Amino acid sequence: MAPILTLSTPPGNTDQAYVLPCYSGELWTIPTSNSTMRLLVTGKETDNAFAVVGTGGTFDKPIGFHYHKEAHDVFLCIQGKINVWANDKARSLGPGDFASVPPGTIHQYQIDSQHTEFIGLIIPGGWEEFFRFIGEPYSGPLFPTNDRRNPFEVLIPKLMAATEKFDMIPCRDKQQFDPQPWDGSENVLPGKCENGGYFLKENSGEKFVVGGTVVRPLARREETNGRFSIYTLEGSSLHAGKGLGKTLEFKDTHHAFFVVEGQLKLTVDGQEVKTTVGETTFVPAGTKWSFGVESSYARAYVFANGGGVGEILTMVGEKYEAAVVPGEAGSCDHSKLSVLEGDLKFTVV
Repeated sequence: MAPILTLSTPPGNTDQAYVLPCYSGELWTIPTSNSTMRLLVTGKETDNAFAVVGTGGTFDKPIGFHYHKEAHDVFLCIQGKINVWANDKARSLGPGDFASVPPGTIHQYQIDSQHTEFIGLIIPGGWEEFFRFIGEPYSGPLFPTNDRRNPFEVLIPKLMAATEKFDMIPCRDKQQFDPQPWDGSENVLPGKCENGGYFLKENSGEKFVVGGTVVRPLARREETNGRFSIYTLEGSSLHAGKGLGKTLEFKDTHHAFFVVEGQLKLTVDGQEVKTTVGETTFVPAGTKWSFGVESSYARAYVFANGGGVGEILTMVGEKYEAAVVPGEAGSCDHSKLSVLEGDLKFTVV
């Protein structure tokens, strides 16, 4: 396996582990918008299993209602505020809030703060070609704010052509409505994938602890028809060696880590890499890897096709109620791993 590379854009091949620094990636802007899309992981790295896209922008109009026949979208707010509509529900997402939009769900989003950052997983990978088709390469520091061109000249013709080429069906007759208050239904995962999707409030839902590592699911295989998962990982260097602490090799599952606080440490095929806030690390299937925390506290999101390491941690861990990582860490029961190897298609190295 090739050594881990620090790159500015995804490499375009499936066997390369890599790190992208904060605010990097393949940068595209949609004409007349106030935002930039950063392709962090594309279908070329995952055999079209998934793509990870980061978006940064400032106040803008809703993008317009539409739905996908096959694509499953998610919206995970990192900074600022983003409004997300899903059928007849809409919420204003702040940092840590999450929305899942399965195929068939009529949806749109709106960037609604001075500086919003959100990250999304697109299933299947390859759909990010839509952004390349309608977008323009961007080379500025964050995102454009003064594109005053006529959208009927630079955007609408591209969108009309895109509806025939890509899995995007516009719903121009759906009436706009304001986001609604959070009502408490957003505090638990639904346990199934259904039209309309769901919203999940920051730091809500079940949590589990494995040694000193706390894991919280945002989307499990149950909520995605087995297609992908997203988990929050939290830990501390003070508990080094007391978490999962094993090197794993997944046959078919790719992982992408996005750090939001502190510093994460990954060892991939014997090479150690440390990543910090805003950085993305991609670990392809077939590599031998482990993870740990390099700072006194760190938090990261992990995206995977299938259940991945997040599901392993919930299955070997115990339910956890405290607001922060434990002051003292217990040991991990590694005997449970052998039961999971067949279903999640991994081996302990």
